[in-house]
Amino acid sequence: MTKIVAIETYPLILPVREIYGGAAGTLEDCRSLVVRVETENGFEGWGEATQGRPGNTYETLETMEIMVGKYFAPALIGADLEETGSVLQRLHQARYGHPITKAALEIALFDALGKRYGVPIYRFFGGPYRTQIELVGGLGLDLGPGTIAHRAAQLRQEGFHTFKIKIGQRDRKQDVARVRAVREAVGEEATIRVDGNAAYSFTEAREILSEIGRFGIADAEQPLARGDLKSLAELRRAVGIPIAAQESVSSPEDALAVLEENAADLLKIKLTHIGGFQRGMQVASIVGAKGLPIVVGQGSACTTLLSAAEMHLHASIKNAQPGGEMTGFLRLGEQNIFSPLQVTNGKVTLPHGPGLGIEVDKNKLKQLAGH
Repeated sequence: MTKIVAIETYPLILPVREIYGGAAGTLEDCRSLVVRVETENGFEGWGEATQGRPGNTYETLETMEIMVGKYFAPALIGADLEETGSVLQRLHQARYGHPITKAALEIALFDALGKRYGVPIYRFFGGPYRTQIELVGGLGLDLGPGTIAHRAAQLRQEGFHTFKIKIGQRDRKQDVARVRAVREAVGEEATIRVDGNAAYSFTEAREILSEIGRFGIADAEQPLARGDLKSLAELRRAVGIPIAAQESVSSPEDALAVLEENAADLLKIKLTHIGGFQRGMQVASIVGAKGLPIVVGQGSACTTLLSAAEMHLHASIKNAQPGGEMTGFLRLGEQNIFSPLQVTNGKVTLPHGPGLGIEVDKNKLKQLAGH
């Protein structure tokens, strides 16, 4: 038996190295909740959830801390971690919604479980299918046609082969110029994705995607509002660019609805948006059964805890695309609390230690969180 005896939270506001803005908003710092789970036999697990961009979710750093302390921790303390399914059921039944908060807790639970058995988290989900993950070079909306070309060329020199451009400016010509500039900077062989963050009307999306299609776009992520699957399906038929659904997929049921509507060519999983590993693997199975690929990861600034968790998920999904988007750790400012991830030539090495494979300096974390 591995009884859960304590759950602690550490709210962090950290500086960022790089602002990565999109049509959904811009964050100028990293607001993450770090969660610690402790068991009676001395194992501890760590998890993280980052708040994300303003307006993109109803969860904030403040609400996440309240939900853990008042509802989720009381539901989990005393439970046997080795009865994992039962523990996760308790977590999801304690309160409806709050997927970001639940993801942080689930990451911590699996980190502790991995340490209990001495195995990496990906072993619980059938991985790894890969131990080196090619990362995406993210290019935010704040980068104009001139600066975006320079940044893209810099990333290309660092070994990145896949690039994701945030689009959604009011002046469509600016976005066309930005996409053109990136294509010219990275060459014809590089992969380019675009992301409109659900900001477009149907007409706007059709026009912008038709214009940038000549630059060889691999896929366009969620150009329309999250709930309008019929319009998304119509847009998919109207333009020659594959459509990726992200905001439209908050659950396995959502994934099934997207596929039944033929509204996307691929789906994206953000571990926090979907609510944790279990639901992420369910979505991946649904999409895989349809023979479609999955993109994994989120680019908002975060520590190596959350990025490593998404790497474990990516490594466990057979149909995960190259070009993982778990790049939030690259945008974080200098920190010495969480052990680093190894990136070489645009690829990150999957952590192989027990659990997440990330070490935490508890004393520095407590000091930073004001404990």
